[in-house]
Amino acid sequence: MNCQIKTTGGFTMIEMLIVLSAFFMLSLSSAFLFSPHNDALAKDLFFSQLQSDLLYSQQYAISHQEQITIHIMPEYNHYYIRGTDYGSAYLVKRNYSPEIKVKKGTMNLLFHYMPDGNIDNFGSIYVSSGNKKYRMMFLIGKGRFYVVEEG
Repeated sequence: MNCQIKTTGGFTMIEMLIVLSAFFMLSLSSAFLFSPHNDALAKDLFFSQLQSDLLYSQQYAISHQEQITIHIMPEYNHYYIRGTDYGSAYLVKRNYSPEIKVKKGTMNLLFHYMPDGNIDNFGSIYVSSGNKKYRMMFLIGKGRFYVVEEG
């Protein structure tokens, strides 16, 4: 008697496991490759939004001849901008990513724009995002600031 085994042309279990393990390895590697981009986007969004809000508050102080308060609250991951009267509504209240850490430097995290557009305090605030650290320097005079990456 001649016994022959017929093949159906399908995949064996070992072949399927090899293909699935290769797929999972590619999926995991792509997840690790894209996480640094998320940190960079969160940092860019934070700095551009903060710059826009600070310029807005400075212009609001000048146009309404009112002192404007900026308060950054890192423990809650948000900041707000409002007029001098603490009963008044917020001009801006923003939440930012928990990936962004803000720390007091030589400048307090509560400062004011005066009715002439000048800032009442100057100095630095430290911001870290991922493994990078930045220093926001607020200049005396016109209330402008710039950001420097710390080495």
